[in-house]
Amino acid sequence: MKSFLTLALSLCLLGTASAQDRVARVGYLNWQDASAYHEAALKGFLEGLRSEGFVEGKNLELMRRSASTNEPERFKPLARELAAAKVDVFFAPHTAMATAAWSADKNTPIVIATIMDPVELKFVKSLGRPGMRVTGVTTMSDELVTKRMQLLMEMVPGLKRVGMVIDEGMRMACKQEVDHTMAAANKLGLALVMVHVDGPEAVDAGFRKLIDAKVQAVMTTLVSTRNGMEREEADASVRHRLPSVTSLEYGARQGVLMSYGPDFEDIFRRAGHYVGRILKGEKPAEMPMEQPRQFRMVVNLKTAKALGITVPQSVLVRADEVIY
Repeated sequence: MKSFLTLALSLCLLGTASAQDRVARVGYLNWQDASAYHEAALKGFLEGLRSEGFVEGKNLELMRRSASTNEPERFKPLARELAAAKVDVFFAPHTAMATAAWSADKNTPIVIATIMDPVELKFVKSLGRPGMRVTGVTTMSDELVTKRMQLLMEMVPGLKRVGMVIDEGMRMACKQEVDHTMAAANKLGLALVMVHVDGPEAVDAGFRKLIDAKVQAVMTTLVSTRNGMEREEADASVRHRLPSVTSLEYGARQGVLMSYGPDFEDIFRRAGHYVGRILKGEKPAEMPMEQPRQFRMVVNLKTAKALGITVPQSVLVRADEVIY
C-alpha cells in the first residue's frame, strides 16, 4: 500500500512538473523586424507576458514572422506556417495580420492590438463580450483622429486643406483608418488630399504633390509604420514647410512638428497580458476588450522654429513633452 501511494504521489508530481515545464508557443505576426515602432511594441509585449509569468527562452517560445514585403497578402502563408507549428495563441496586432490568422486556423485564439474597430470588421460581437476567439486591445481612434486635426487647426490658423501620406502597400490593410480620417475631415469642414507612397525614397515626391495640391498641413498616421518612414516624413515636412502631426510620439522626436496618440508600448504591454491570460486557460470569447488608457502629446519647438510657426500657449500647456 505504501509503495502504491509513493508511486501515485511520484506520478502526480511528475505530471505537475511536466505542466510547469511546458513551453508555450505564441505566433507573432508583424510588418518588419526593425524600427522604432517595432522595438517599442516588442518591448511592451514581452513585459506584458512576463508579468503573467511567461519568459522567452524559459517557458515561452515567441515565433516571430515578418511580412518584409509591400504585400499584406504575405501574412496568409506566414499564418498558415504558424498554424502548422501548433502555436497556442496568435498575436496578430493589425487588421491584415488578424485576417490572415483567422483564415489559417479555425480554433486558435487571436489577440489584437491596433485595430480601430474590431466590431465593424466582425472579429468580435462586442467589445464587452467578444463572443468569439478574438480579443485584446483596440485603438478605437475616431476621436483621436479628430483631435489631431483640431490640433493642426490650432497650429495653422485658417487651415482648410490637409494632406495625408499613405503607404501604398497598406492601402487596403488600413482602409478602416483612412475611412475614419476622411469622416473626421468632413466633420471639421476640411478638404483631405491623399498621396500614396511605396517606400521611404518616395516620400519627398509625395510631399511635392501635396504642395502642388495647395495643402497647408499634413497628417501622417499608422499607415506608414510598415516601412518606417517617420524620419523621411519629418525631413520632407521641414523641407517643404508643411506642419505635420502624427500619432507616434517618436515621430515628433525625429522631427515631426507634433504627435498625439495612445502610448503604443502600453497597448502592446496590455496585449501581452491578454496572451498570458489565454495561455493560463482563459477564453477570449469571455475577455472584454480594452481601449487605450494613456495618451501623450509631444511638441517639437525646433521644428516649429524651422517652419516659422509660433506654437500657441494653449497647445504647449497641454503637451506631455516639449522638445527645445
